[in-house]
Amino acid sequence: MMIKDFNKTAMTAGNHDISYSEMLVRISMFAEYTPKRSGEGAMAHRPKTIILSENREGWAYALFSIWLNRGIAVPVDATSTVHDIAYIIKDCQPECIWTSNEKCETAKAAMAEAGLNVKICIIDDYERIELKGEKADIKYEDDETALIIYTSGTTGSPKGVMLSFENMNSNIRAVSVEVPIFNEERKTMILLPLHHVLPLVGSLVAPILAGGGVAFAPSMAAGDIMATLQDNHIAIIIGVPRLWSTLYKGIKNKIDANFVTRMLFKMCAAIGSRTLSRIIFKSVRTKMGGKIMYCVSGGAALDKEIGIGLKTLGLDVLEGYGMTEAAPMISFTRPDDICPGASGQPMPSVQVEIRDGEVCAKGKNIMQGYYNRPEETADILKDGWLYTGDLGYLDEKGRVVITGRRKEIIVLSNGKNVNPNEIEFKIENYQEYVKEAGVIQDGDLLRAIIVPQPAWAQTLSDEEVENTLKREVLEPYNLTVAPYKKLMSLFVYRGDLPRTKLDKLQRFKLNALLTSKNEPQEDVVVKDPDLEEYRIIKKYIQDEKRCKMKPTDHIELDLAFDSLDKVGLQVFLQSTFGMEITTDQITAFKTVSDMAEYVADYKTRIEVEKIDWKKILKEHTNLRLPETWFTGGILVKVSKLFFKMFFKLTGKGVENIPQEPCIIAPNHQSFLDGMFVMSFLKFRMIRNTYLYAKKEHIKRPLLKFIANRHNIIIVDMSNVKDSIQKLAEALKQKKNIVIFPEGTRTTSGKLGEFKKTFAILSQELNVPVVPVSIKGAFDAMPKGTILPRPHKVEVEFLDPVYPSKQKDSTYEKLTDTVYKRIENNQMVG
Repeated sequence: MMIKDFNKTAMTAGNHDISYSEMLVRISMFAEYTPKRSGEGAMAHRPKTIILSENREGWAYALFSIWLNRGIAVPVDATSTVHDIAYIIKDCQPECIWTSNEKCETAKAAMAEAGLNVKICIIDDYERIELKGEKADIKYEDDETALIIYTSGTTGSPKGVMLSFENMNSNIRAVSVEVPIFNEERKTMILLPLHHVLPLVGSLVAPILAGGGVAFAPSMAAGDIMATLQDNHIAIIIGVPRLWSTLYKGIKNKIDANFVTRMLFKMCAAIGSRTLSRIIFKSVRTKMGGKIMYCVSGGAALDKEIGIGLKTLGLDVLEGYGMTEAAPMISFTRPDDICPGASGQPMPSVQVEIRDGEVCAKGKNIMQGYYNRPEETADILKDGWLYTGDLGYLDEKGRVVITGRRKEIIVLSNGKNVNPNEIEFKIENYQEYVKEAGVIQDGDLLRAIIVPQPAWAQTLSDEEVENTLKREVLEPYNLTVAPYKKLMSLFVYRGDLPRTKLDKLQRFKLNALLTSKNEPQEDVVVKDPDLEEYRIIKKYIQDEKRCKMKPTDHIELDLAFDSLDKVGLQVFLQSTFGMEITTDQITAFKTVSDMAEYVADYKTRIEVEKIDWKKILKEHTNLRLPETWFTGGILVKVSKLFFKMFFKLTGKGVENIPQEPCIIAPNHQSFLDGMFVMSFLKFRMIRNTYLYAKKEHIKRPLLKFIANRHNIIIVDMSNVKDSIQKLAEALKQKKNIVIFPEGTRTTSGKLGEFKKTFAILSQELNVPVVPVSIKGAFDAMPKGTILPRPHKVEVEFLDPVYPSKQKDSTYEKLTDTVYKRIENNQMVG
């Protein structure tokens, strides 16, 4: 400890100050009842003791007494259920439980369920008794296990993380010696539950050892927090992103209500001077006690906008990145290098590398392993490197920037990666209506679970809330984002979303909320408008989507129309009602009823027709096929030689490709699939076969130059109708085309859903489809990798599917036939 004066206050709890001297004596007193280590060296028995209590001074005495007796502390969430506590008791087999009067019965019930009789010590009995004995002198070996902390369970059942004294000390040295954030002049507020490693190390152990001391906030209520800040001259607060978000939004709402303060805020944001911000918004820091030095954010990523906003208010926000397995820090913001959106540079003693997009760390802070879980330890610890599961990168100054969690990233079938945290933050910015939000994948679409603001929604039915949220939240949000980030439906949930104590959303529990029952609401029956146009449109939609439809439904949000569906509806409206309408106009209608009223006003006829793709594909398209340079065939054949050596590439069934124009339809496993397929074609067929590329991927002039001379048709996927017509034109010019029915590469190695674009082209132009089965390419070059790996790749051209030979052929049946042929081949060998 860096203590010069043992009479100095170490802890403040309410109106009670505890000096360092008193604290050390009380630790010795608690140690009299805490199990002690027995034996020496490798044969020593180090007992485990659970701490099950709300935050209080006795929590600290219990912790330090365990270490004084060379035992292992097992902090447990005081709000855990009996079942959850019993699970931990069974798993770690403790010899003692330090608990409070309030939690004593819970502890006894958990012991009974676990079938283990454990000694119970009540914190209340010893916390304030008369002092006696000597000051504690805690000694330990660096490699001794200090803590077993059970993970909070964002993805499933908890695991016990074993942390040594060296793991903890590497963190403490980093923020008190190597970068002196904690010192004897700075008091820290204890706010977060101490059973988590972040507040345990950061808001208790580090400030106590540094000599600055701590003050306990009685609760997380705003009034208690502000009173603790003001009464104790707090310099450091460790909080979670939701705390800082709530603080910032509350202050910002007041600033925005006044023209002068609103302009001052904009001026400070533009100038970016810390000194100016602190002068203009001095009142913010004054209300927080006037001594605030650092606001520390951890536990989850802090949104960049919040970080920038707090910086503009003159508050220094230090972001930390890490996890329980790193005790807890991997990187943290340096006070002289505050960069919102980044989590600072790695701790001085820690190495960080980005491997296949994943953040990996190595250093003295990395855990010893999971208690009694050798296999799960081996999954995350490899050659001393901790594979965090977080996606990110190092910026130009070596700061860690986290972009998402590998297991949380939503991968759509079009290959787009969606970070749900980003969307949730934007939705929660609609504070008038939204309390909190969770984003989940619903098939190939995104869905929002929204908890409405109680004050606004309490007198409304779920349907009324849902309709307002669609109009006032989802629609404005969807207008500002890329198509793949749009929210297509929502679910109103009147409760709190499942979170850990450090505010991390437990995503694995979100889907269960969809089957939960809110308070019963009377069903609101919405009558269909008495319009012939509406009845015709409704029948078309219900036939196409095979679903029921309400007049208040939105084409995207409720009926899940994708780009191809909207093209079909566009053509139907034009052919049936004789009016020009764009797909953007269709999406802009708030309800189907609104669209029907528009059609009623502007139609020129009513003549019900089914969508005629044959007619669409016959429309003239100004498509000039790319030139075919001889270099294309040479490049393909040279590549084949490399593929044979590196991947042991083999192929068969090329004779199944007919002489007539055809669609070659492979499954999509890797970036190289097109070249794998083309390499087995003869020179003449290579020159006669075209691939397509999305316009968004061919932006640079050089890429356009190469594409226009090597059989690449560039299509704009924002205009699906035009894209299909371009591919049809190539087939009509007696060319072959390669179409990947999945639309994008697999992310799991499994066959994805097939889109029906190729089936429309095949059936309406009477062109055969050659299914192609590719095996091994996913293992050779999975999505997200840059360099391929040596792995055997097999390509097999299967028997062609002729639409004219299919009985009662439909687009769906043709799609299914091709899918099953490739699927059956994938299952063989």
